[in-house]
Amino acid sequence: MTIIGSPRKKGNSYQAAKKLEEEMKNKGDYEFEYLFLKDAHLESCKGCFNCVSKGDEICPLKDDRKMIEEKMGEADGLILVSPVYVMTVTALMKNFIDRLAYRCHRPAYHGKKALVLSTTGGIGVKETLKYMELVVESWGYDVVAKCGQITPPWPQKEGMKKKNRDKLLKSAAEFYKSLKSVSLIKQGKSAVKFRDYMSFRIFQTVSGNVEEYMPADYKYYKNKEYYKPAKIGIPTKILTEIMLKVIFFMMRDMGPGNDKK
Repeated sequence: MTIIGSPRKKGNSYQAAKKLEEEMKNKGDYEFEYLFLKDAHLESCKGCFNCVSKGDEICPLKDDRKMIEEKMGEADGLILVSPVYVMTVTALMKNFIDRLAYRCHRPAYHGKKALVLSTTGGIGVKETLKYMELVVESWGYDVVAKCGQITPPWPQKEGMKKKNRDKLLKSAAEFYKSLKSVSLIKQGKSAVKFRDYMSFRIFQTVSGNVEEYMPADYKYYKNKEYYKPAKIGIPTKILTEIMLKVIFFMMRDMGPGNDKK
């Protein structure tokens, strides 16, 4: 699934995404579905925090958010696309990310692969790609490729065209290779990375200590060994438990205080 955050429906970001699709289809039989955030009914996040603390079903906004999430869940891969607007993603993309804030606490897409794609007329593409990578990974995706395209508002020189083309080819190859492993992940046969298991255990431990304030997180993590069935090595478990003790000792002043008299 390709989600495009540009307010221009047929702009540089869309053109880059279509070139990526062409390269992917040259390698295998893939279906591509495009979702333009400019056409989606997504109201602005109100910052009420209900989705994070109490559950996304408590969100007062009733729009296309749930439908978009369902489509993301059905697809094996995600391509998230945004041009650079003043050194970061567009307002459309930022609101979409804000509306999925609770997925940073309760990921739903482990086992799925993602590619982030950005275009810029000059600078900011590195920072924008890094931001999108961090967000998408927090949703549970494995970001296997980042692709930046330089698209100035004047005719490109042949050297720049070649650089853009090479980046697209490399990203398409990495994304294609990663999608071939999705079937093993679905069967729970892939090993969990230390970083991913560490993140899971941090959230699980925190949710157990703040049940009163974050009941949705507590319910989500209770009695889970991991986000989904997977192989978790003994060394990973042991090292994680050691690191948890260190981390929570350093964070000992960040927990809820006793304000009762």
